[in-house]
Amino acid sequence: MKRSVLSLAVGAALVISDATACTTIFVGENASSDGAQYIARNEDMNPANPKVLQVNQEKINKDTEFKTNLNKFTYTLPEKAMRYTTIPEWNDKGQFRFSSNGFNDAGVGISATETIFANDASLKIDPYVEDTGIIEDAIPDVVLPYVSSAKEGVMRLGKIIEEKGAGEGFGVAFIDKDGIWYLETGSGHQWMAAKIPANTYYVTANQGRLEKFDINDKENYLSSPTLISFAEQNGLYDPKKDGEFNFKKAYTKDDAKSDGYYNYPRVLVLQKMYNPEIKTDFKDVKSNDFPVFLKPAKKLGLEDIKAGLRNHYENVGTSPYATTYPDTTKRPISVFRTQHSHILQVRKDLPKEIGNVRYIAFGMPTLSVYVPVYYGPDSYVEAYTIGSPQADNASAHWKFRKLQTLAMIDFNKYSKIVQAEYSKQEAQFAEEQQAMEKEYLSIYKKDPAKAKQLLQDFQNKVMQDALNTTDKLTNIIMQDLTNSVNERYRFKGA
Repeated sequence: MKRSVLSLAVGAALVISDATACTTIFVGENASSDGAQYIARNEDMNPANPKVLQVNQEKINKDTEFKTNLNKFTYTLPEKAMRYTTIPEWNDKGQFRFSSNGFNDAGVGISATETIFANDASLKIDPYVEDTGIIEDAIPDVVLPYVSSAKEGVMRLGKIIEEKGAGEGFGVAFIDKDGIWYLETGSGHQWMAAKIPANTYYVTANQGRLEKFDINDKENYLSSPTLISFAEQNGLYDPKKDGEFNFKKAYTKDDAKSDGYYNYPRVLVLQKMYNPEIKTDFKDVKSNDFPVFLKPAKKLGLEDIKAGLRNHYENVGTSPYATTYPDTTKRPISVFRTQHSHILQVRKDLPKEIGNVRYIAFGMPTLSVYVPVYYGPDSYVEAYTIGSPQADNASAHWKFRKLQTLAMIDFNKYSKIVQAEYSKQEAQFAEEQQAMEKEYLSIYKKDPAKAKQLLQDFQNKVMQDALNTTDKLTNIIMQDLTNSVNERYRFKGA
């Protein structure tokens, strides 16, 4: 009985989440080395709360009233929901939460959300609707199954914000074959969205960063109807003094003290990675005045995005994990509490079953492997679909988390072992993907059932291979730690 009570108490403590904190990267098709488009994000919250992969099949909603888990937000859903994939957080109450990202049957992808903050002036006038407004917990499931384009996704979410209010500040990315859209909230009911220029990339870290807004350019900008007039009427924007409307200056919070430690360094290190000609030093950044959209010095590929999401300032010599006393002057991109990292890739010339891929790394991406997760399969290896805050031996979450916890005991020593093995595995995955996709394309029109099974078998294989490698690495480090402890407490003698 005592053990059961203790387990429940520990479990309850573990599910108390830190505030969500993420890092986001977008790459347009003309800025990528392979012509694909990418939206990517690290989801940083609670290291003990598992994420589970899920396929949500097309269905008719018997109950069209959606109710969120974490506040009193409700919304009436359309009767028909299309098939879509997600990676929600474990939940023992039946309805999953924080579904985070995925694709739908129309080829639309979502990443929700990047936590951002409106400034005090805008929130004083139009505060977040914390009790009943839409929040991160609900966004993917209320939006993704019901939209047929990225732009439509923006419009649906925007309408919800206008009608119900935003319960918190957030940025949400949408992607389809025609491009990438990004929506940011400016207050409880104000928002704007921009289409990412195809020849640029965009990075953000827990701050609103959109600036330019052209009310007459509906092909590239969308917003709440009163975005500018509201700002004018309430002293957030003065055309005579401020000139051209700037969304960030009117609505977004910027605090050099907290953002200087937590957010600015992440944006700067990514922009310096992708544009080495940027010579700005970290100590010289005093405000959120980074370029919004940048053309990379060289076109960016999947590996560049992985490297960005795995970054912990190792390329600038200040990794907080490389010393016994961590450098706390800059919050790194890859942190231990990262629940998972995702990269959504859209290759518009391929059928969505293989053209829309999520690369998923469970846990801290610096010490994890990105597993390709295709849109087409109807199921996943069971380990990726189960888990709870109680440590176990069966779930993918805890397999990766145990390895990462052990490796962090001596990061300098063990990270090299983990990264070398996972790097080889990712290279092997890439070769196998190329071969599988070639075969898939040769048969999917004349024998769709055979093509579907080919893809399902491949998905199962790479998922299981990643688990096998993780078990192997865990045993290697455990063996080494066992030897180390034995040497420390050997008490030599007869």
